[in-house]
This record gives sequence, C-alpha cells and structure tokens, in this order.
Amino acid sequence: MERRAFIRLTLPLAIVGRADAKPVALAELSFGVIADPQYADAETAGTRFYRKSLGKLETAIQDLNRHELAYVTTLGDLIDRDLMSFDAVMPIYDKLRHPHFPICGNHDFSVDDADKSKVLKKLKLPSAYYSKSIAGWRCIFLDGTDVAVYRHPSDDTRTEEARKRMQELKQAGKTQAREWNGGIGPEQMAWLEKEISAAREARQRVILFNHYPVFPAGGYNLWNADEILELIEKNNFIVAYMNGHKHAGNYATHQGCHFLNFKGMVETENDTAYAIVRCFPDRLEIEGYGQEPDRKLGKL
Repeated sequence: MERRAFIRLTLPLAIVGRADAKPVALAELSFGVIADPQYADAETAGTRFYRKSLGKLETAIQDLNRHELAYVTTLGDLIDRDLMSFDAVMPIYDKLRHPHFPICGNHDFSVDDADKSKVLKKLKLPSAYYSKSIAGWRCIFLDGTDVAVYRHPSDDTRTEEARKRMQELKQAGKTQAREWNGGIGPEQMAWLEKEISAAREARQRVILFNHYPVFPAGGYNLWNADEILELIEKNNFIVAYMNGHKHAGNYATHQGCHFLNFKGMVETENDTAYAIVRCFPDRLEIEGYGQEPDRKLGKL
C-alpha cells in the first residue's frame, strides 16, 4: 500500500464563528516538543547558555499550557551534567498541565558512576523506552542510549561491550561512531518491531521519537541508524521520525517519511526553541517558537 493511500482519511471538521464560516480542519493529535534544554549551573560555553535554560523552560511550559495538547515530549538532554541538575529542572516540568513524555539523551547520563542508575527515576520513567496510542496514532519513544559508553559505570561489562561496538563501527567507516552517540540494542529492537506490527494491525500511523537522528547520514546519528531506517522503509505508515541531539536542527524526507531534528533550546542567550506539532490525516503542521521554524509537511 502506498504511504499516502494509507494515511488518506476524512478530515474532521468543525464550524466556528458565524453560521456561514468556512469549515476548519481539526488536528487528530497535537503535542509539544522541547529538545535539549541541557541545563547546568555552569558558565556559558560557546553558544551553550546552560543557566538560561531554566527561564526558557519556565516560559515554554507556561505557553504550552495555554494549548490543548495530548502531551509534551522532551527529546533528551534535559540536563548537561550532574544529577543535582534534575532537581532544578523537573519541578519546572511539574507545572505542565499535560503529560510529560521525556526520552533519554547522552547528557542525562553525564553524572557520577554511582548516580547513573538513578537517572530514570529522576526522569520519572519506569522504562527508558515505551509507546502511547492516542487518537489513531502510535507514538513510540525510543532509547538511543541503550548501548553507549556513558550509560553505565565505567567498570560495567555493558560499557566495555559498547566500546567494542563503537570500535567495530569505526573500522566499518561509520561517521557516527562517536562516544557521544549511542545505539539501540537487540532487546529494544525486538520490542520496536512488535510495536510496529501492532500498529499495522490496528491501522495506526506511527511517529518515532529518539534523541539521535537517523537520516541523513552524519556524525550525530544513532549508531545503528541503518536498522531504524530499514524498518521505516518497510512500513509506510511510519510517517515521521523526530529527534534532538544535533542542536542546529534539520529536516529531510526519505521514501515518504518526515525526519525532523528539532533545535536545541540551550543554544541561545535571549531566544528559545520549542514547537507544537499538529497531526492531520494528510499532513503535519509544526508551529515553531523562537529559533524553531514553522513547517507544513504534506503528502510526498
């Protein structure tokens, strides 16, 4: 089935204002997106204004609370370093009137070895990867830190296995074989394939969320980006892949799927970056704030 045929459904309509007003299309699903606040009580480094992120988050959450949203997701790197940074960040997120669905980023594990096991609890996550089915959409939140040199203590066998995996990727000429990236392990891949199969049977459209990009190729990408890209190519109802990590942001398309890299909030001194995504049967609309641009992404 062609991707565009799969997602072509009747638009819900609402009449607002005068009796002769034109119909207004309603989004099936709307949610907020924040990428890479990367807060730390630390001096500015280059274009990264770590302390400024608290004020930016306060403003963004006040604004997002004015909208009717199914949830808000943060695409990793809520902090830059130190476990205590979560104690400043998470109370701000507690002010959200919407559910908060965060995912793990590499900087979230830039904590002491003894504290690495506490990160998921700080993020209020019972599991590092999970999915939510909402209004005919399946939103799948992935853990790109699953296999990584920073995820576990330095003397953990999983850390050594990750180092070996990174070295293998380097020898294979993969530009993303960097210590600040990570990969999705076999257990999570098996889980993801089951989620995709369940979405197919339920005739749900899918959005994948991860900290790391997978397309186009580049030095910030997920270690096993090719595996995720192959899965997307085989399933034409995966309509978007959304990530952070590369603070400059990016947008690309591949075989009918939208690849959105949201800009990092930490990168500006006096501006911000976040967005609202509205999902329609035939398009995605991104309302960007600050540095994040508006986009209208239709059928390909």
